[in-house]
Amino acid sequence: MNAFSNDKAVWHIARIDELRKGHDIIPTHVQLIISDLCNQNCHFCAYRMDGGFSTEQFADENGNKNPVRFMPTVKAKEILDDCARLGIAAVQFTGGGEPTVHPDCYELIEYAQKLGLQTALVTNGVRLKPHACIENLTWLRISVDAGTPETYEAIRQSKAWNKVMKNLEYAGTLKKPLVGVGFVVTRENYKELVQCAKFVKECGIPYLRVSAMFSEGGALYYVGIEDEIKKQSVEANLLQDDSFKIINFFNDRVRDLTQGRPDYKFCGTQQFVLYIGGNQKIYTCCTNAYTKHGEIGDLTNQRLSVWLYANRRFDFDATGCHHCQFNDKNRAINWMLTEPDHVNFV
Repeated sequence: MNAFSNDKAVWHIARIDELRKGHDIIPTHVQLIISDLCNQNCHFCAYRMDGGFSTEQFADENGNKNPVRFMPTVKAKEILDDCARLGIAAVQFTGGGEPTVHPDCYELIEYAQKLGLQTALVTNGVRLKPHACIENLTWLRISVDAGTPETYEAIRQSKAWNKVMKNLEYAGTLKKPLVGVGFVVTRENYKELVQCAKFVKECGIPYLRVSAMFSEGGALYYVGIEDEIKKQSVEANLLQDDSFKIINFFNDRVRDLTQGRPDYKFCGTQQFVLYIGGNQKIYTCCTNAYTKHGEIGDLTNQRLSVWLYANRRFDFDATGCHHCQFNDKNRAINWMLTEPDHVNFV
């Protein structure tokens, strides 16, 4: 699936030209977190887990790691208005928390679509329901992360398995959005990758996206279970056909964890993708979300359009990040910004 290509920036060559000149660009895509509250409690959540990278500014003033914090609907619509006016083409409703917990989630997705924005939704699927705005998404990904109801309940602290399975069946009937299921490999679920792939395929969903858990434990978290993960991956790949694919980023993410700090300075991904938290602060990316290091703006008392033109931080140094899950994208962008030797000898 070329939807997951690391080279999409080349299709935005005018923006690449601006970056070559040392200018900030208008992003192509905003990740909008409208809810920091979640109706589940995944132990591997980067915003809530002990040892997570994005907990610094996430908890409320009482230390609650599941804060009842929603982006005001008026502010969210203001941001969407600015996106449409500025030429930002796409908005991804994601977490943070669970987007569908926001009381106006479906209204906001529909509002974005009426503005002509391409929309995407990342959800745990518990509150997914038939709606015109869901049918008009560009893509939809449902996080499941388990192959059995017992493991699902253990790692997500939720008894919603049956409900989510029913909602997966609904998602499998959708015609317009590219629908997928997310599976973050953990020590609790790594033997269930094949089981998950089987029922995802049976639901008529086109792909299963496999990734790794990001925590202070890094790649060491997976020591001792690598062989079984590989075995599960090989077996899951055998389920692939023209209508179902395994999009496996596990090894790439483990490589990123092993590397640690980026070996390049310029972070191009943050120029193309803007992350706006439920606390109305702007961060360089989801990896640096809710951290002082990653904070580059605050929309509490200003519009996105004002910040984009007045307060950008172009000199952000990627080598200060503890790790990066966008290394391949950043390397591709950096390559496009640096003229190769003998460039005309194509």
